[in-house]
Amino acid sequence: MGRKSRRNNDTMPVIAVQNTDIFPTAIYARLSVENSGKDDDGAAIENQIDVCKEYIRDMPDLQLVKVYQDNGWTGTNMNRPSFDEMMDAVRTGKIRAIVVRDLSRFSRNYIETGTYLERIFPRLDVRFISVKEQFDTLKTDGNNDSLMVPLQSLINDLYSKDISRKIHAVYDVQKKEGTFSWRLV
Repeated sequence: MGRKSRRNNDTMPVIAVQNTDIFPTAIYARLSVENSGKDDDGAAIENQIDVCKEYIRDMPDLQLVKVYQDNGWTGTNMNRPSFDEMMDAVRTGKIRAIVVRDLSRFSRNYIETGTYLERIFPRLDVRFISVKEQFDTLKTDGNNDSLMVPLQSLINDLYSKDISRKIHAVYDVQKKEGTFSWRLV
């Protein structure tokens, strides 16, 4: 084995390697049937998209590719048309990051949310960001902030079940009073 040259070693520039990885990014927005386009807490579809776009503008490593939205779809079921289309784009590598306004817009199913965040997205090398919860899987290291995500997801799941129970109770009262009518949406 020969000796390596030491010539010009002192004049070699030191180049810092930076992570210049750009993530093709999708925004996902959802509004459930119960809200029917009305919203008091700022989660209307347009508002969700605006919040996510503003977040992406401040993140140089995120490049918006497409906005996916399911208007009128419950968060308790993961079978939604735009969600499925987005996941197809994720599986083909067209999308490598997903931004949502908050976890409840992604899903109100505790088990499904956990499955996506802990198994599916890591396997597909997908970055997931929830703006409201300030959660970014790229920056998660098991700290206390990341422990809040499963708790928030559980709250979203319980909220959905509570709303459903209340709506059914109202329907039962209306049926007993003879005022119930099916509304076609």
